[in-house]
Amino acid sequence: MNTKSARYCDCGTRLARDNPSSRCGACQAKARDLVVRSPEVPAKFWATDRMRDSLATWHMGRVVAAYRNHPFHGRPLPQETVAGWVGITQAQLSRIESGPPIKDLERLIEWARVLHIPTSLLWFKLPEQRLAQAPEEPAQPRSEDGPVGSYPLASKRAASVLDMVTSDDALVATPALAVRLAHEWLVTEPPQIVETRAGRQIGEGLTRTVEQRVEQLRHMDDFIGGNDLYALVAKELRTTVSILKEAGYSELLGKRFLTAVGELCQLAGWTAADAGLPVMAQRYYAAGIHAAHEADNAALAANLISSLSYLYSNVGNLGEAVLLAHTAYAGARHRASAATQALLQERIAWAHARAGELRQTQRALDEAELAYEHRNPADDPPWVYWLDRDEIDVMAGRCYTELHRPRQAEPLLRSVLDHYSEDRVRESVLYTSWLAEGYVQAEDIDQAAAQATRALILSTRVNSSRSRERVQFLRRRLAGAPHARSVRDFEELYRELQVS
Repeated sequence: MNTKSARYCDCGTRLARDNPSSRCGACQAKARDLVVRSPEVPAKFWATDRMRDSLATWHMGRVVAAYRNHPFHGRPLPQETVAGWVGITQAQLSRIESGPPIKDLERLIEWARVLHIPTSLLWFKLPEQRLAQAPEEPAQPRSEDGPVGSYPLASKRAASVLDMVTSDDALVATPALAVRLAHEWLVTEPPQIVETRAGRQIGEGLTRTVEQRVEQLRHMDDFIGGNDLYALVAKELRTTVSILKEAGYSELLGKRFLTAVGELCQLAGWTAADAGLPVMAQRYYAAGIHAAHEADNAALAANLISSLSYLYSNVGNLGEAVLLAHTAYAGARHRASAATQALLQERIAWAHARAGELRQTQRALDEAELAYEHRNPADDPPWVYWLDRDEIDVMAGRCYTELHRPRQAEPLLRSVLDHYSEDRVRESVLYTSWLAEGYVQAEDIDQAAAQATRALILSTRVNSSRSRERVQFLRRRLAGAPHARSVRDFEELYRELQVS
């Protein structure tokens, strides 16, 4: 072989004659990957003196600089490349590296995830981290002098958390606030534990605190996926149940406390299902039904029963799903608000749609519309806050998609998604996925691939097993048209993002 005119890549690989690049195929692929995401690095990557020193400063900019200049890369990574991983400019990254340390928790979490920094090396906790302590031994907040002994007065940090929980503004959630609050709750002792230390008695103040925390968790679910929120809700539920078992209370406050437990069970079941844990979700719903019955709260019990129906519909237990959905409505129709009745009818519609029953689905959708038109917000329980005209239309669109009637589904889903906030990422993924599925049914492959691509990109922003499963479902459906350019583009992006 004549090697006099041979060309070699920097890695030492001989370049093919028809390769005009100065890099081999493997190095070209690696370079392309670097544009999209950070590379996989070995554990020893984080053990160099410079990397350890930068981590010890608690300055993310210095950590990023040490990361870029690490010998592992062969040559320093350009600021433009690393900045692109989080969607900022080179100038912005330069200021981050040389300016004051980042204080915003959401930005710290983003960099930690992008660089895949081991959690044991971080000076803050990620939302999905599980507490090292057992649930019976909550994590203790710390002050500069050591563990904080009481809540909320012993620590400004703890006091600020309580202010966030109890203020009216805390319920006007944003994605950043939801992430921050989830982090704070993971590392701060629940106030209901502290308030019962002096005496095992449930009073009005403690009951109100628990109710407010349940409401806050419910709104956090608007922005945080079940894989991140489930453990936090489950922990809150265990804490609240432990107090109910051990403390004394009046009959009235006991019913309110049991109602809070039932609502926590519903939320725990919902987040467990979103995290891909249907068996756990079923257990939580069953426990919540019992709590709601003990509290004499028929509407809440119906919501839990219909939630169980929804779960059964989605895992293929269709006969039980239809039966439970009708049972929920029959048991609460005379004691539930109009909006609650609309929600229960929507669950009936979904159960019938999953069973392939068009006539019964349409009847339930009509009943949901009629009930919703008579709603009075003053009568509604707090857990039905999310049901609005958009959600009514989305459910109808989903049902028609399930029944393979894309022409009826498309305008309903499209009209909502045209103005739906992408801050509610999980719902955006799910609703977009049903629109894409409808386009597959209508054999409009380019539109289906476009919506599937949107769902795919959105799914990378939320830790939800259901969202990922819907994207994977669309991938399987689009595989039937492998020669379409739009489908090939979707598949290429899917592989780049490594959705699994």
